[in-house]
Amino acid sequence: MSSNYPTIKSNWLSKFYLSFLAIVGGVNALLFVILPILPYRLTKFINTTGMLALLFAILFSLIFSFYWNYKEKNRTINSEKYKTILITLLRFWIAFHVCIFGFEKIIDVNFSFSYHINDSLANTLTGQELTWKYYGYSYGLSVIVAILQIAGGIALLFKRSILLGLLLLMPVMFNILLINLFYNIGPITCFTSILIMLGLTYLIWQYKENIIVLFRSQRMISSIIKSKILRVLARVLCIIIPCLFVLYYSHQVQLSKRYFGKWKVENMSRNGKMIPEKAWEKDSSAWKTIYIEEREKIFFCPNPNIYVDSASIYMKYRFDDVKNTFKVISYERNLQNPDTIPVQINNFDNKSMQWKMVLYKDTIRMQLKKIK
Repeated sequence: MSSNYPTIKSNWLSKFYLSFLAIVGGVNALLFVILPILPYRLTKFINTTGMLALLFAILFSLIFSFYWNYKEKNRTINSEKYKTILITLLRFWIAFHVCIFGFEKIIDVNFSFSYHINDSLANTLTGQELTWKYYGYSYGLSVIVAILQIAGGIALLFKRSILLGLLLLMPVMFNILLINLFYNIGPITCFTSILIMLGLTYLIWQYKENIIVLFRSQRMISSIIKSKILRVLARVLCIIIPCLFVLYYSHQVQLSKRYFGKWKVENMSRNGKMIPEKAWEKDSSAWKTIYIEEREKIFFCPNPNIYVDSASIYMKYRFDDVKNTFKVISYERNLQNPDTIPVQINNFDNKSMQWKMVLYKDTIRMQLKKIK
């Protein structure tokens, strides 16, 4: 028995996609709020409850999409009505979730200060800890991200401002998604950010015709460059020149790349006198580690265990690949007129080398070994 409901051209996959995003995303948003506030005696059931709830939501969205598709083919369901309901649910749970993230940042729950991370070495931190340390450094930055999230969430709640909300949230949430994925923030957080981005993508796809019209309307804007050839040339140059610049810079960097790394000073002598092994504890010029970095930076550090900026000496270096000369430039005594010091490098084999230089009238010899 057929009804007056119109047939809408929509395949099962698109129905399942919308059902999955709306239903599973909505359940996930509720779990995000409900599970953390459960009584302590129930905390052992949190993971199991959450997984079962999400699995049930996925199964329900799968069954519902088949039901919806079957009813639509028989014209016994108002397909447009169901689509509108699911899109509304999608908009509201995304707004709900991003507002949580936003208020967490403002109230200083998200990216809050961590005492143990603050006292940890950077190379010992996990991807998540590095992220928390970086974003937690500036409360102002967190507030700006929070305002964009909250404003975008509020805009999604009203039909007239949905597109504005999408434009505010898409770049912010895409950046967060990439961080979650590549910094191993955690499976639940990654799953949530993927759901949000898929939901935003679905919503913005509903405005594809408006976006296409917007881009086409830009043809009406007159160009200051009347010649089509000059316009093409200007556009090409804006891409080619930066590329050539970076290639040239990269070539210059690669020339000295053989020296990049952390070098342990195995032994060091000054004016023919060997410096004792533990002299660095009282003498900051008894270097134990040399860091040779990109952009012609070099750091001489006395501490063999950790880099200490206050005790180290920062210099620049110049490497001439043609003449095969290496020079260090010291700004320690005169910033306006730095000292340029030639360095004689012997027995270099990528793993070790010997240095000889005259620094402030002192002849310094060092045996260096690269630390992986």
